[in-house]
Order: sequence, then structure tokens, then C-alpha cells
Amino acid sequence: MSLRHYVSLASVRVRFAPSPTGFLHLGGLRTAFFNYLFARKNKGKFILRIEDTDQKRLKPGSVENLYSMLQWTGLVPDESPFVGGSYGPYIQSQRLNLYQEKVEELIKTGSAYRCFCSETRLDILKKEALRQHSNWGYDNKCRNLDATEIENFLKEDKPYTIRFKIPKGSVTHKDMVFGTQTYDVSENEGDFIIMKSDGFPTYHFACVVDDHLMQISHVLRGTEWLISTPKHILMHQALGWEPPTFAHLPLLTNSDRTKLSKRQDSIGIENFKEKGYSSIALLNFLANAGGGFGKQEGCINYDLETLSSKFNLENVNMGSCIVDLRKLDLFNHNYLIQQLSSETSASNLIKDLRKLLKKKYGLRYEKEEVNLSDSYIKKIILCYKDRMNTLEHLTGPDMEYLWTTVEWDDILEKIATLKIQDSVLSSLKTVSRILSSMPESEFTGEKLNVKLKDMCKELNLKYSALMRALRVLLTAQKDGPGVAEILEMLGQKRTLEKIKFVTEKFENQRKSSICNT
Repeated sequence: MSLRHYVSLASVRVRFAPSPTGFLHLGGLRTAFFNYLFARKNKGKFILRIEDTDQKRLKPGSVENLYSMLQWTGLVPDESPFVGGSYGPYIQSQRLNLYQEKVEELIKTGSAYRCFCSETRLDILKKEALRQHSNWGYDNKCRNLDATEIENFLKEDKPYTIRFKIPKGSVTHKDMVFGTQTYDVSENEGDFIIMKSDGFPTYHFACVVDDHLMQISHVLRGTEWLISTPKHILMHQALGWEPPTFAHLPLLTNSDRTKLSKRQDSIGIENFKEKGYSSIALLNFLANAGGGFGKQEGCINYDLETLSSKFNLENVNMGSCIVDLRKLDLFNHNYLIQQLSSETSASNLIKDLRKLLKKKYGLRYEKEEVNLSDSYIKKIILCYKDRMNTLEHLTGPDMEYLWTTVEWDDILEKIATLKIQDSVLSSLKTVSRILSSMPESEFTGEKLNVKLKDMCKELNLKYSALMRALRVLLTAQKDGPGVAEILEMLGQKRTLEKIKFVTEKFENQRKSSICNT
């Protein structure tokens, strides 16, 4: 069936409804992303609703993380707990009176009932089902309690839950991704709880009430909820409501086809942000992984407006989608190249790198920041653009010398460890003089390679000995890039300043030693 049969352009309202039990991860972002695109494509509204009815599993900071990561990716909700809206509150724990009102309606119409079964009894039923290898489902014991029994239990203040009375017969609905689905809940499951004994609704009931009261037209969610959809449709019908249209999105999986876990720190959205991935590269990576955008060639990054225009639920894959993070590297690499193509976007890239550097090196970066002009940073990015997938590449241990002041104690330690000879160190002033005599335009890797070899002959020094010494003095590192590359990256001015710093330190030490004798 064509998508036009499902979508009423004047009334599209979709929701991203996470539970605040952890930080936003790839699977959650994909759900939010597809909801956002569907809303934008159909000139509708994108709503953020927090489903916190499972109070025992709440994690502090989750809601704030969810919202900040949506803002970072540009998937900003039209209505949410943070910006409000006409259908609030947007946090389920603040809507308990609404659920209570609707559950009383179901009890009055005979579609729900109080269940006084103890947890011990339910646990025994579950264990017996497992022993017999049968589907676990409530045996509906309390469905037929008479009024007197119920009244007596209530007088005794006996705890109870409220269960939905599953009607006989199968439920058929048309999913926008998986097509026609039919399932008989009554044959496979017992009556299920819709209100817990603590007065909080279950997920199944709360989402049905909220979807109706918030006028949600389409529910786009993970395929793990496909089996629950008949239950939700039955509750809509019992309350006299028209169910929304459903679309279930295939699972994101690891390369071995195992399900991505919320507890995999590596797929947390904040983790990608901290590693220097751009939000637009991450979204294009998800678009590439899950279908919905027609034929895609190459790892090209599109903006959100273009992605919205390309998005089509009819093209979403029904099979699970493998998450290959190597592709994310390609998307992000292409993003970085793309950003360097204009002055404005390159300037934003430099700002992003400065934030990373400040976070990683703190005071050490701040002390050196006066020497790190935008043109210098852009030069570094351009030199390494073909070798890096994220800006974090530029903050690796072998790149530290580019952004921080090298500590004198670290230099001394490496000099002692590598047994660098005094004859090499005493030649530094001459080395500085030769390097300063070079035209700045010739301070390139190719020219410097030639100059360094000529310098060794002139000073009668072993090439390897001088290179080792220069690397240590400029970077405080034993290994790393070639010395010519180091000099080119630092530039003539900073190179000479660093050599001067070292020679003055040695001179002061020598004078101090003479005075002490």
C-alpha cells in the first residue's frame, strides 16, 4: 500500500518517547531521527515525551542528556518538557491523574479489573510455566471475582493491580514498514497489568493514553514493539479511540548480528561527540545504515533539510541493519573535507578543535594558546586532513607538542634516557642560526629534509643523533613524526622559540653550576 494512504499531511504529529534509564544511544537516536524526518517531510510536529513510569530504573541526568544530545544533533523537538506545548505535561510521572481517570473508565465498562494476586502467587505461576516450557501468561484468576469479594479485599486494604481484559479474537493492522500484521493476544497471553499497585501505569497503558491525548497521528518506534501493537490497539478500541498509524523500525545490530545494547558505552551519542564526530556525519551514517532514502552512493553528508526531503518510510529496510562504525569514519572524514571548503565552515572547525584541546590539555593548552593562531591551526588541519577521520586524531600523544608548552623536566628525562651527547646539545645555537637564515616560504618538509642533512655535514654530527635530539627538544617524545614534519608543523617562528627556550635553560644551568663551584 502506498504511503499516501497512511499520511494525512495536515495532522502529522509524531513522538520520541524514551525512558530516562540511561543516556541516549545509537538506537534511540535513530528512532528520534526518523520521527523528526517524518514530521518535517509532512509539515508536522515532532514531540519529545519522557516515559518515566518505571521509577525504579530511573538514572539521574538521563533526561538532560537526552535533550542536550537532541539539540546537538539538530533534532530539536517542537514540544517537550523543556519548551512546553499545548498537550503537556510531557513527563508521564506528572500525568498520573489522567491515567487514573482512564483506568476507571475501563473498569466501569468492564474492560479492566482489579487483580489481588500476590507477587508470590504470580512468581509460582511463572516458574511453573518455565518448568513446562509454556508461554508465561497470567491465568486470569481475578477476572471473575464477584462484587462482594472485591469489596472485602478493598476493606482489608489488600494491594492490587489493574489488568486489561483481553477480548477474544485476533487483531489485524497495517504497519507502514512491515505491512499487514495479525496476532491473537487472547490465545497467546493472559490479561496484562495496566496499572501497578503503586499507582503508576505500565508502559503499555501510559503510551496509549498519551498518544491519544497528545493527538499522535503516527507512531514510529523500534521493531521490538511490533508484538505489543495489538495490545495497544485493543486498549485504544476499549476506550473508544482511533489508534494511530504504526511504523516499526528494524533493529540496529552489531556486525555479528547481535542486538546493540544500551549499555555499550561505545554507542552512546555523547561518546561520539566527545571523540570529535560531527552530528551531521552521525545522522548521515544512520541514514545509510537503515534504508529509507533510496539508493545511496558513497558516504555523502546531506543537511537535515535535504535528508527530510529524501526520506521515505516505504524504503526502510525490514531486515536488521548492521552498524559498521568504519563507515562512520568515512562519513566524518568527508564532513571534515567538506568543512574546509569555505572560510565560514573552516572557522567553525577551528573553534571545535579549540574546545577539544582545552578540554584535553586544560592549563597546558591555555598557556600556549597565544601562539596558536587560527591560521596555524588551519595549517595543521590541512596537513593532516587526508589522514584523519575525526578532530580527536589531532589530539593524540604524538601531536601534543603542537598544542602545548613542552615541560622542561620531560625534556631532561628524555635526554638522560636516550643518552643524548653534549656535543649535539652544544650545537643548538648553530642549528637555530641556520634555520633562522632560511626564507619562511622554504620552511617546508621537502626543503627542511635537505637542509637538515646539509646541517649535519656542516656540524660534523651524525644525522640520527641530531634528529633524535631535535625531536626530544621540540616534542619531549622519543618517537613520532619525522623531524622535518615537526619543524614544518610548528612553523619557523615557534621552532626557533622552542630551541631558544632549551638553549637558555642549558645556559642558565651551566652558569648556576659554575657559581656553585
